[in-house]
Amino acid sequence: MSDATVLITGGYGCIGAETTKWFLRETSASVVIGSRSASEERTQRVFADVDRDRLKAVSADVTSVNAMAKVLDQFAVSHVVHLAALQTPECNANRDLGLQVNLAGTQNLIEAMKNASRQIEKFVFASSVAVYGPRHHYPVPRVPCDAEPQPVNVYGIWKLAGEHLSRSFFEETGIPTICLRPGVLYGPGRDIGLTSTPTTAMKHVVLGSPYHIPFASRQDYLFAPDVGASTAISTIQDYDGYGVFTLPGVTCGTQEFVEVMQVVAEQMGCFAPTRITFGQETVPFICDLDFSSFLAAFPNVPRTPLDQAIRRSLEVFRDQHQRGWL
Repeated sequence: MSDATVLITGGYGCIGAETTKWFLRETSASVVIGSRSASEERTQRVFADVDRDRLKAVSADVTSVNAMAKVLDQFAVSHVVHLAALQTPECNANRDLGLQVNLAGTQNLIEAMKNASRQIEKFVFASSVAVYGPRHHYPVPRVPCDAEPQPVNVYGIWKLAGEHLSRSFFEETGIPTICLRPGVLYGPGRDIGLTSTPTTAMKHVVLGSPYHIPFASRQDYLFAPDVGASTAISTIQDYDGYGVFTLPGVTCGTQEFVEVMQVVAEQMGCFAPTRITFGQETVPFICDLDFSSFLAAFPNVPRTPLDQAIRRSLEVFRDQHQRGWL
């Protein structure tokens, strides 16, 4: 990928940052991250642990097709990873803005890609497991990737619509296109969204303060660096056509997650006893998803066990605390 330039919209976000880091560590590609509020200070902080010589951060709002077109042409972008989106709480609070960013923004980027001066070689769109309905709608042990979508909120509806826009882009251009459906992310970089509280709990373990996770649902948990690697690998590895995939995760309940977190913290021997509790609420997202089709297409993606991922997360948050960033 010596001559490749990858544009990552939403590059400061959880998946965006980890995808960017993987590219910078594992390839020779240049990376351009787009954000509504790019700054050198923010770039240095988010990417403090990687060499930034091949990284550019630009202010580019997906609500403007002209802004997207300018970035694609200015940097001769060859691959596009579209992650920019408002999360569920923001979409519920401001549906017009959510519509403009999550749905119209996707269409704007697609139009810019179709007219880019350098032909795009691969497009990867970040969808979500929110396109599915509640778990009880699927009475099978493992829910297949092609199960009927039944989104429960506007966030999921717009993500499903984004998949259709992506499919249309492939059909019109023949450019390989992949839609990825991650589940509940946890670990470094996760700080907003309906299911961010398990990660917030880990930060409170580092701080030695109590914390209450409001729900007790079974979830498909995905370690953020693994998702970043999966996103990057699916971007650069050969793949012909259009594909939709759920990503590998670990299915467990909130209680199990908390218990593993407490055991790991005790093993590390560096955190004061912290009271982490959880409630009885449920979240409207699915679990027990079958990700075998993704592993068949991309067999070499990392799959970090839950206890190791929690340990690595606590180490990162401890370092951030020592730096005064947490």
